[in-house]
Formats: sequence, structure tokens, C-alpha cells
Amino acid sequence: MIAVFGAVFFLLFRFITFETNSAEDLLNQVKIGSASKRWQSAFELAKILNNPDLIPLSSSFKDQMISAYERSIHDDPLVRSYLAMAMGATRDTTYGPHLLNGLNDDNLESQIAAIQSIGMIGYPAAVPQLKDITITSKYHNERLAATIALGMIGDHTSIPHLTSLLEDEEPNIRWDAAVALAKMGNDSGVPIITGLLDREYLGQFKEVDEIEKKQVLMVAIKISSLLIDERFKPKLITLAETDIDLSIRDAAIKTLEKKYKDTIAS
Repeated sequence: MIAVFGAVFFLLFRFITFETNSAEDLLNQVKIGSASKRWQSAFELAKILNNPDLIPLSSSFKDQMISAYERSIHDDPLVRSYLAMAMGATRDTTYGPHLLNGLNDDNLESQIAAIQSIGMIGYPAAVPQLKDITITSKYHNERLAATIALGMIGDHTSIPHLTSLLEDEEPNIRWDAAVALAKMGNDSGVPIITGLLDREYLGQFKEVDEIEKKQVLMVAIKISSLLIDERFKPKLITLAETDIDLSIRDAAIKTLEKKYKDTIAS
């Protein structure tokens, strides 16, 4: 009897304290929860909406998301930032105009979240403002976010602007401008991407640690597969044959096999 009552009590306690992880319930917590609960729920919402199977498709959910985002302008910036990321995770351009308003936020973090999410949904109407941010913003991380977003949107009208960013004083801006151009099939940034395939070149930047070097190399290898250019081949062969990281070697070998079938990497 003690065991039975214990089991019943345990199940009842679990039932009372159980919190669903559905998008609808998390959004409701953003709207009515305590200060700490709101930003945590917005964070969880952004995470689960990265799963396409968990994205609610109803117009009611979208309207509530937009309403919550608009009201969050007076809330903790974390709430607004995570709601922006949640919108971006849906890849739904319905949220575009509202994220565009987020570019005017006073808080830098929520501005950057809006920029990143605009890139995630691929909202072309934002291109003029994103270009302006890369020129006028005094914050490097905001300029970088705008550069990356332009590449994600892939609007070819931004090619001349991205080409000009290849001469930017900030290395990260140059690198991501080259990546953005390659995504659009433009080879203007090939010399820069070639540099990113070189560990010796990356070693010049002391602020880039080994984990970041690996990330840069993997991105550069992936981007090099988008353009068939002989300038990539020597760097890819070197990585495939001699790099200290086996995953880098493997990625380089696969790219060589895919794009340069006449090359045999050992």
C-alpha cells in the first residue's frame, strides 16, 4: 500500500509540475510569465522552432508571435532578441516587415538578432537597410551580421556592394563578403577564400583560436565547392594530404573528388 500510494503521489506531482514544450505554450509563457520566465521561454521557443516539424502553421500562432514581438519593445531586450530568433528559425517571410522594424531598436543585441533573423528568412526588402548598416554602423559585430545576412538573402543587386566590402579594413567583413559572393556564384572573392584554405594565413590572426580555425577551414572548403576555380585546387590538395585534422582532410578530399575528378588526393 505504501508503494502504491508513493507511486500515485509521484505521478500526481509530475502531472502538476509538468510543463509542455509546445511552441504555443512557450509563446503563452512569453506573454504572461514572470520576467525571468519570459526570456527563458523565448529562448526555448527559438530552439524548438529550428525543427520544421514543430513549427505551428496556423495564422493565429503567427499573429500572436508578431503581437508578442511588438510588445517586447518595452520588455527585457533578451525577450525581444530571442523572439526575433524564433521568427527567423521559422524561415517564414511573414515576419519580415516586423523584423525590419527591429533594425531601429535602441538595444544593439536586439538589432543584431533582427538582422540575423532577416537573413534566415531571406527577406529581400531589407537589402537597402542592411547595406546601409555595413557602411554606417560603428559596431563591428552589427556590420558583420548585416554582411552575412546579405549573403543569406542572395539578392544579386547586392553584389556590387559586397564586392566593395572585399576591401574592408575588418578581416571578418572581407571574409564573409567573399563567402556571400560565392553563394551567389560570383568569383570576386576567390583570392580571399583561397587564403581561408591556408592554415599559415589564418595563423597571422592571433585572436583566431584552433577551434575557430577549424570552423573557418570547413566553411572555406564548403564554399570552394560552390565554384569550380583552379585557384582552389592547390590549397585543397595540401589540406587533403597534410592537414593535422582528419575531418578537414576528409572534407577537402570529398570536395576534390566532387569538383576536380581529375585530381587524386592521397
